[in-house]
Amino acid sequence: IMFNGVDFPLGAAQAEALQALNEQYDLPANVPCFLFVGRMLWYKGQRCTLDGLKLLKDRGYDFRMVFIGSGDNYRDIGEYAQQLGLGQKVLMFENIQDRELLRAWYSRADLFLFPSTFDTNGLVVREAAACGTASVMIRDSSSALGSTDHQNCLLIRESATSMADALEEACKDPEMIRELGARAQEE
Repeated sequence: IMFNGVDFPLGAAQAEALQALNEQYDLPANVPCFLFVGRMLWYKGQRCTLDGLKLLKDRGYDFRMVFIGSGDNYRDIGEYAQQLGLGQKVLMFENIQDRELLRAWYSRADLFLFPSTFDTNGLVVREAAACGTASVMIRDSSSALGSTDHQNCLLIRESATSMADALEEACKDPEMIRELGARAQEE
């Protein structure tokens, strides 16, 4: 089986590009940053992500969540984040066509959140891995094919609580997350 490849070179974006994101969007270095890239449709798992982030916030953790993409539910997803009281922690951008800017976002993220059970083989997971960022995916989903829990990703059940538990683990152990990202890139 030959898995799909991506056009990103292996490795993180330039440090200057990451610093520019930190400064422009107030992304503190010691605060975890989570990322989703894709079509903004509920069936991609955004409700699981947002509900999990709400639980994480209620547990006392600080973080930033970045959504990049467009789609029929873009506005609804943003409004739902506001309703949950996540407005200060969530950044939303419509499609980013600049591949180097997108690579910088992948590189800046601590984890790529992709709780989709709809996608058959998300290239975005491989793009994140190319940049050294591990993913959080639904256990036994098609997107998680070839991934091993706590080896090169975090696998969760399809629930907000499971998402929050994985993100809390990430917040408590950033070194483990860096190691997962390095192995995701290597593999």
